[in-house]
Amino acid sequence: MAMITVPRVGGLALIIGAALYIISTFMSPGIVVDGADASDLYGYVDAIADAPLLAGFSAMLGAVASLILLWGLIVMWQTAQSKCALDTFVKFGLAGVMLAVISLLMAHAFTYATSHVVEHGIGAGAGPDQSDSLRTIGVHMQSVAGAARAMASVAGLLGYLVLGFALARKFQPGGYRILALIVGIGAIVSLIGFALTEPFHELINTLGPIFTALSLLYLVWWIVIGIGVYQERFGLQIGVTPEH
Repeated sequence: MAMITVPRVGGLALIIGAALYIISTFMSPGIVVDGADASDLYGYVDAIADAPLLAGFSAMLGAVASLILLWGLIVMWQTAQSKCALDTFVKFGLAGVMLAVISLLMAHAFTYATSHVVEHGIGAGAGPDQSDSLRTIGVHMQSVAGAARAMASVAGLLGYLVLGFALARKFQPGGYRILALIVGIGAIVSLIGFALTEPFHELINTLGPIFTALSLLYLVWWIVIGIGVYQERFGLQIGVTPEH
């Protein structure tokens, strides 16, 4: 029986966390189910109000997935201990991704609270006479959640940019290097698109599906990395050149 080592635990955490997060994303009302425009907060809250149980469950699943994924990232961080300059970039990238995961965890908390408020209300209940005020409260909470997701985008994209190119430099030629390069290039594209949505707000709806697709790419990458870590196809010790 193979010994369960720390890297193996980290690999499993990356696989499970990323897989669960993908599932929660596809379950979330307003994103895939009854998808609303990225800039339409009222439409997003209405989608949550139409399926509050699904919204609450997907938010909880996303929070659990975030914690498991964070666990795997922490394991990777703990093994990054050398003074190699390249590995310092790896640690910077991991730090950015971990900050993004924590910010997304906060966003899921606000989405869960929104699903509870629109279904059960606050104080006076959730009758027809309360629907407008509860909808307004939901919009305010999703505004805060949106700010958390925006901060996650900035931290995460910077992290993926640095981490993708740093790992591409460490990996030997092959699938792992190619995928790491794709992640780094995807992060550059995402950063440019994110920057353009500020002066050109109408681009949010156009670029929204692209951002979602790239987010799924990053999650699939963690599954691939997690499988490689679990199978010990490359070492996690920073300063050790991976075999693949």
